[in-house]
Amino acid sequence: MPDQRPSPSSRAHLAQLLRELVPQFVELFDGAELLVDELADLLVAPEESAACPAGVGHGAGRAREDAAPEMLAREFATLRRALSSRVEEDELAGEAVVALHEQIDEQYAASVAAFAREREAQLLEMVAHDISNPLMNISLCRDYLAGLGEGSPEQQMVREMLQSATQRLQEVTRGLHEVADLRGTPELLERRPLDVAELVADVVAQQQPAASARGVRIEQSLELAGATVLGEHERLARALGTVVQAALRAAGASRLVTLRGSVVEAQVVLRVSDVAADLGGPSLARRRTTTEMFVARSVVEAHGGRIWHEPSASSRGTTLALSLPLADAVG
Repeated sequence: MPDQRPSPSSRAHLAQLLRELVPQFVELFDGAELLVDELADLLVAPEESAACPAGVGHGAGRAREDAAPEMLAREFATLRRALSSRVEEDELAGEAVVALHEQIDEQYAASVAAFAREREAQLLEMVAHDISNPLMNISLCRDYLAGLGEGSPEQQMVREMLQSATQRLQEVTRGLHEVADLRGTPELLERRPLDVAELVADVVAQQQPAASARGVRIEQSLELAGATVLGEHERLARALGTVVQAALRAAGASRLVTLRGSVVEAQVVLRVSDVAADLGGPSLARRRTTTEMFVARSVVEAHGGRIWHEPSASSRGTTLALSLPLADAVG
């Protein structure tokens, strides 16, 4: 009967060797044997499924409570040294070992990304909690003053200030909690096919009263026939609405806000002009990022897209661009 063992220096041979050595990695560091076993699986996985997305797998789950970036770097360096010492020199040759080190690099990158997301989510939750405590006192003071009746003009002014502060802080805490959820548990994001043209139409309809009140006209130039993305309609509508609101705030009386949309390769790209006509340039616009824009950027990034500034082609202002992957590309 012919020998069924994989040929030396092949991915399958190296994967088999790693599985045989797994018990030797138990004492290396916490979870090292699981990471080595996962690397063996990735070596022989089909190419289209071999890439381990951030947040998936044991390597991406290295962000433990006691972890730190320096500790993660030491663990993966230790893993490389251990592999070199435990695998014979003639086994560490050819395409298979190159693939192994590529997988180690990807797992390390995933672990660092997971660590950053986890710590950011924790920080946002703590900040939101710390805001909520004084917010409760502000709300109580507002309600107390409201219970005193109309009172003097000064009292009325204080009530209005407290009401405005309460609403603003409530919006901030809601936004921080939303970003914390997206960072900490991105898998909870619902992804359904959404027609982009319909999404844009809904957002424009929602923003039209504010535009009319400011004397601003929203002009659309869309080339999105049949374009669909995967995501949550409500979250994406709020994100795009934030971008349009930024343009409405920047526009003066009788000004024009332009919303353009097109499909570029495997991305839907929406551009809103002008969002920072009076701020002098993209760098200053970024420094003035509001909590709403921070939330909008986080929502778009959770859907696999991004938000960025670029100079407006027809004015001295700034265009805010938003991209999302097409549903077919995600699939």
